Amino acid sequence: MPELPETLLAGRERDYVGWFLTAKALSPSTFGSAEIDHYAAAIAAEGGLRASLAYYRDAAESARKNREALRRRHLTVPVLGISGSHGSIPDMAASLSPWADNATGVVIPDAGHFIPDEQPDAVVAALTAFVAP
Repeated sequence: MPELPETLLAGRERDYVGWFLTAKALSPSTFGSAEIDHYAAAIAAEGGLRASLAYYRDAAESARKNREALRRRHLTVPVLGISGSHGSIPDMAASLSPWADNATGVVIPDAGHFIPDEQPDAVVAALTAFVAP
């Protein structure tokens, strides 16, 4: 028997994807109808809905494993945390700093949750500046 979220969303994948992409992006026009159709078709494919929700279903276990890993070792390589000015994590570098000895952060203006889709040129500039200063 499918999990409750899958039961509620099955057959309504386009409504779900359309809502999610529109609600989480700063601009509701970030994703067009063709892109929403593409993502909805992927989620509607066999196993797609379950796979797309697995991230949320497994969040508590993932957090537990991350805490265990943190006790063993930190990242020593430089790490870049990219936040959107209107995203849910205002300072990604601060979120990463418990795991990384050298975390740098950048906030991309005029971006919500889908930063590369919303501001691709700014993301490229941030990555370029980080990798090749």
